[in-house]
Amino acid sequence: MYKKEEYLSYAEIHKQHEQLRRTLDYITEKSDVIREFFQTEGDIVFVASGSSYWMSLSAHKTMKLKTGRNTYAVKAGDVLLCGEEFAGIYKNPIIICPSRSGHTSEVIEALKILRKYYPSVKVLSIVEYEDSPLEKLSDLALRISWANEKSVCQTRSFSCLYLASILIAGIASNNMQIFSDAERYLSIAPALYTEHGNVIAGLVNEGKMTSLVCLGCGLQYGVCIEGAYIVIEMAEFNTNYFQLLEYRHGPIATAGEGTYVFILSYKGAEEYEEEISKDAEKAGATTFVVSDRAQKYGRYTFSLGEDFSKEIVALHYVFCLQSLAFHLSIHRGKNPDRPGSLVPFIVLR
Repeated sequence: MYKKEEYLSYAEIHKQHEQLRRTLDYITEKSDVIREFFQTEGDIVFVASGSSYWMSLSAHKTMKLKTGRNTYAVKAGDVLLCGEEFAGIYKNPIIICPSRSGHTSEVIEALKILRKYYPSVKVLSIVEYEDSPLEKLSDLALRISWANEKSVCQTRSFSCLYLASILIAGIASNNMQIFSDAERYLSIAPALYTEHGNVIAGLVNEGKMTSLVCLGCGLQYGVCIEGAYIVIEMAEFNTNYFQLLEYRHGPIATAGEGTYVFILSYKGAEEYEEEISKDAEKAGATTFVVSDRAQKYGRYTFSLGEDFSKEIVALHYVFCLQSLAFHLSIHRGKNPDRPGSLVPFIVLR
């Protein structure tokens, strides 16, 4: 019988509310300098790779909805490989670079390319490693070193980068509701992590899951994708992700007994989520939902128990999938701290 506490990644996932709290406090302290940074008008472009890109895919939509500005999420690798496609398409851009390491080659080279096209561009980075090359290329660097993991996969670092990004959107828009939502969530997170982590461990130990599907939409979709990615990476498990309604356009044909479907609930779309859940279950799948309120569809709702913004529900969803990845990795005889041949960041040769 394994002892979950023996693994670094157990605490990095199930006690991450402590690092999230520090991130909330830190961004609050930096509110004035962040607000000043966004006084310049122009497009806002998130540039990232790996998990940080999926986070950006969600965060840029929150930024757009809150500020009303044009926002984009760009894969650093695309800028590196297809640089000419990014010339002259942004108006007076501000670049946001969220990165755990600040060392990833694609991001560093992408920034250099974008600076050639936009010489007056301003760069805000959110980094966890200290003294990184990315920090040196930034006009404003926010350092959240406490979020970094000792294990390989991004878990609490992803969550903290996402929280920091949506808080920055609140500051840039002078709409601080997300701060109070984060405060409320973190006050109940320890209990939720215990309750929902135990449920997830039980599901895994049943040994019935043969494949996993993660479904989401809108501003939550990037976080939904990361939920799938962490299971792929940490548990080395057959996992897919789809936009909610897209799932019925073909991929549902692969659903069957042993398929577990985790739906990231988007407030206002519950009727459609219920239909997808029923269709998947007709095919033999078992469905679950992460929501701020208990839902009448699916085998189990990982509910926050009170009204929360879509961003906070997404933040809890990724915790649930991180917990699933951890327990599934152990169940499959893997090492969740050092899965496969993964490394913390990529340096191109």
